[in-house]
Amino acid sequence: MERWALFLVLLFAASLALVALVSPPREEAAVVVALDAGHGGHDPGAVVAGVREKDINLALALLVRAKAQGKGLRVVLTRSTDVYVDLLERVRGAESAGARLYVSLHANYHRDARVCGVETWVDTHAGEESLRLAECLQRAVVAATGAADRGVLRQTLYLRHTTLPAALLEVGYLSCPAEREKLLDPRYRERLAEGILWGILEYLRQAAPR
Repeated sequence: MERWALFLVLLFAASLALVALVSPPREEAAVVVALDAGHGGHDPGAVVAGVREKDINLALALLVRAKAQGKGLRVVLTRSTDVYVDLLERVRGAESAGARLYVSLHANYHRDARVCGVETWVDTHAGEESLRLAECLQRAVVAATGAADRGVLRQTLYLRHTTLPAALLEVGYLSCPAEREKLLDPRYRERLAEGILWGILEYLRQAAPR
């Protein structure tokens, strides 16, 4: 009887070892990040030569989400179709989803067609984490695209209504003919999306506990 009991114990132990070998390792929980495609629906944003800002913003947000797969991120979008979402609903939705950060994507406009480049904005009273996120995004997008670096800037934004690290990225000027042409180029948008993703990952790397 004792020999039979010992056999059962050994068989059970062997079964556990086999399960450990064939079971996939547990994946760490994905970090949730919120991407906001600015404007949408009845609000087209800037419109130049028939190019609507809202379309550029949405195309980029979808592209970044696709590129984030397998990078330990879960990207939640404030909109995934051409609809308008109230600005406060955007940040509240990001908070409800458990996002670690919030990035709003836009394309810019200026009366002077010679003004071109990438710039990132934070709210006037933004804290250190929002500023760090903006700096990571600005560096990464400029490096990925070679666009003119217009720096990190401050103004009063709806981002003041969230406690999340938050930044608003202007990916280029639709009013600048050369930049508008680039923003319509799928290859350039790929580089932009990669830069946005690199910026987010770099911020998260810096923010990770040491």
